[in-house]
Amino acid sequence: METRILPYWFLIFTIGFGWFSLAPLVPVLENYFGVPLSSILFIISAYGYSMAILGLLAGFLSAKFTIRSVLLISSILSFIGLLGRALSNDFSTFFLFAIIASLAYPLAIAPVGSIAKSMFKGRANTVVGISVGILFIGMALGSFSSPSILSFIGLRGTLMLTAILALIAMVLIIPFLRRYPSHYERSLKGSFNPGMIKNWYVGLAIASISVMFGSITSVVLQIHGIVTLLAVIMGGFLTGLSFLGSGLGAIILPSLLESRLRLGLILTGLLTFFSAIIAVISISFTVNFPLIALGYFLFGFFGNAYWSMAMASTTLYVNDPAKAGFATSMYSVITNVGVSIIPVTVGVLFNDNSTIAEGVITVVIIELIAALLSFFLKS
Repeated sequence: METRILPYWFLIFTIGFGWFSLAPLVPVLENYFGVPLSSILFIISAYGYSMAILGLLAGFLSAKFTIRSVLLISSILSFIGLLGRALSNDFSTFFLFAIIASLAYPLAIAPVGSIAKSMFKGRANTVVGISVGILFIGMALGSFSSPSILSFIGLRGTLMLTAILALIAMVLIIPFLRRYPSHYERSLKGSFNPGMIKNWYVGLAIASISVMFGSITSVVLQIHGIVTLLAVIMGGFLTGLSFLGSGLGAIILPSLLESRLRLGLILTGLLTFFSAIIAVISISFTVNFPLIALGYFLFGFFGNAYWSMAMASTTLYVNDPAKAGFATSMYSVITNVGVSIIPVTVGVLFNDNSTIAEGVITVVIIELIAALLSFFLKS
């Protein structure tokens, strides 16, 4: 693997870390800013809105201009947004800079197909899987560590740490940008194929429920009678465990199944469904911590492998790097339409014992459809 991709991977790691360091802190942020749960969940979902709005633009820019310019803008926006978020004294300012930080996500992730096809021909599954996996490793470590960091340096210090990591990423990636490819086919004709719609649903179903689990964990644990501080710590661990599984699954399984894509899609699709059942039922109706942890890890492990392979599958509809980047951009956009909507709309069903069963049924249906589609994805 070429070393020139390492600064890119560090950038997406810091984006994931900055994003999901907020997840276990949801109750803390609610109390600190005096805002309702939905407002904090919306900020976490803002990354999904940003991808939905800017994902196609990111793919278009990387195809029509250069990957270099898109990644430079991404690193700058990430640093500015996370620094402003850390320095904010009121919710409106915090919200504004959180939105700015979220814009870095589509600019860095949406054109990953172009990077994979132009720099690593014939290894799209592996490169896409590792890239997505590193994003989720960042999300996992952010979720794991933020409660502990909070206890040592407080909320502002925790937020400032994410800005420092973003600064390091920006400093590292700038000198490497000239080594990134800039010359290949620029026409986007033929970038879309109706068959991609099946892949889009899979991406939407997995990513949105994964983010929803991370957003609701601490809140549901409180409903089960666990005190706020312990719920935050346990929520951070469970969410981090889920995203650790996501990172490992995306890094390991797509590379192992690079030459057996159809088998990999079906296998990971079915295992994602069964692990989703374990995760959603255990968190909703029990306080069996080992069972909840198992469900979260397995859903992350198999779910993100399935998500990554479905994403790489979209590049099979096109034949050049520019179109591959736009194809993965479209996939990312639709995926994050789900991230921007489902955690807020379905997630609130888990905020009350009277509606939690409805939330469970909804999650099971969403994941069942995604599993069945694994038999029909292009391989």
